Amino acid sequence: MSPRRESAVVLEMPTSFETFDAVKEKPILREKLSSAEIEALLRPDLSDMAPEPAPLPPAKVVDRAIPDLDTPAVLTPRTDVPEDALRVAARLSLALRQGCGLRAAATVKAVSDGTFASALATSTVETGQAIACFAAPNGEIVAMLSLSAELANALIESACGGKPGAYTPRELTPVDAALLEGLVRPLGTGISSSLSFARIETDAEFAAALARPGAVDVIDLDVRFEQSRMPARLILASDDLFDTGPVPGNGQGMVTAAPAHAPKAAPVTAVLTARIASLSVPLSRLTDLKAGSTLLLGLPADQPVELLSGGRNGPVAAEAQIGRKGAHMALRITKRGPALR
Repeated sequence: MSPRRESAVVLEMPTSFETFDAVKEKPILREKLSSAEIEALLRPDLSDMAPEPAPLPPAKVVDRAIPDLDTPAVLTPRTDVPEDALRVAARLSLALRQGCGLRAAATVKAVSDGTFASALATSTVETGQAIACFAAPNGEIVAMLSLSAELANALIESACGGKPGAYTPRELTPVDAALLEGLVRPLGTGISSSLSFARIETDAEFAAALARPGAVDVIDLDVRFEQSRMPARLILASDDLFDTGPVPGNGQGMVTAAPAHAPKAAPVTAVLTARIASLSVPLSRLTDLKAGSTLLLGLPADQPVELLSGGRNGPVAAEAQIGRKGAHMALRITKRGPALR
């Protein structure tokens, strides 16, 4: 077709479209299709597709009671008496004689595993009991010696030139506490050269709050002085207190005290962030949140809480169990993380 003929055909094409009105039985003149009509013609027919599946019902959330961390754990007794406990008892006997002036001998009755809180809570609570607290070079309380009322009185009577005898337990006076502070001060370095005396406490719960969290070795002692036998309990942190090294000549392992010249660490403040879980929520779901809405974290109910050092992206310092202590939320450390190893 020649260009002239092609232009003539184009000019002869209608510029409007017709539809038929069945009522009036005559065509209806229309202009160009609207944008909506063109979009409807171009939209594919999806009528043959399978229907969209119904949304799954939300998972049922079962409430779980938060444990009360005020309830102390029970000590786990050990069937064997390790040699380390016997060595510590021998050192304590020497420290009582050389540092306190009390010619007493401490023997091991039993050894248990637990925490500072459980060890102090399960001991015999009596009037006149004194708890000597000892600190590591970094200032943390890592050892405690629970003195029975009879043993505390024997130390005071011996220091004052008297002879311990029959004793009725009574509340310790400020003078008694001051005397005990001076008397038990040498016991820390007697047990380990890395220990230093910190303070004397008479309230077991307050003393437990001062101690460093973590597992401890509990050594129940029988302190014999002349014809009397007086109970005591030594509580030692299970880690970072002693160094293990070989004994020259026989290759056997023994527990040796840390060197006395170990430099003291400067006090450091760390920021710990408790992380339960991370959750991605669509913006539409977020705007619909209201009181009573439930968000599933996708974690087991007994999943431990991670404590991060230095912020939300810091290394894991410890794992803990979430609970409450009185009117406050609390975390009980269950495992030390890589940042503290």
